Amino acid sequence: MHTLYWKPQSGSLAPMTLLEETGLPYEAVKVNADAGEHKSEAYKRDVHPLGLIPALRLPDGTVMIESAAMVIYLADLAPQKGLAPALTDPKRAPYLQWLVYGAATLYPAYIRLYHPDYHRVREGDDEAVKALARTAIDTAWAAVERGLADGRPFLLGDSASAADLYIGMMALWHPDPAAFKEACPKVATLRKAVWARPAASKALAAHAK
Repeated sequence: MHTLYWKPQSGSLAPMTLLEETGLPYEAVKVNADAGEHKSEAYKRDVHPLGLIPALRLPDGTVMIESAAMVIYLADLAPQKGLAPALTDPKRAPYLQWLVYGAATLYPAYIRLYHPDYHRVREGDDEAVKALARTAIDTAWAAVERGLADGRPFLLGDSASAADLYIGMMALWHPDPAAFKEACPKVATLRKAVWARPAASKALAAHAK
């Protein structure tokens, strides 16, 4: 059985969604971040060396970190669900591209927006950091919108993949939902379709608590 260490309203939504979508048995261990549980020496030793959330303990006891890696791993464990193109499928390349784009381009921009203190050089820098983050976020989403310009409902075509679930998570994080929908209507439609899926909506409901 897999064990997911998670907290609400965080990047742990993506691996929890994949666990629900694949139907793999798992235990969800809610980490008390408000109490700093994830910063304890025990957590850093046994779960995540950097004291971050999420983390995924595999059935053999190995602990995996990085949400995008978890998404790729879990989707590949359940090929019958059709969430990941096979290695020889031409769609495998854009699938990996969008997953890594989410992790390397979108995710860090949101971290800068919501945690500017992680990036400030001196006191008083927070607003400047957030302004740069907003620009980066808007630019990054514009590229995703262009990726859907041919009318496809999902990143790879007519069917949702784990890449859509991962990108769809970050589409929930935009600070101005109305402006986001106006600027990126195709991504907004993708987001709505992703979270209307029964398994995905179950994970989302858990994270809203």
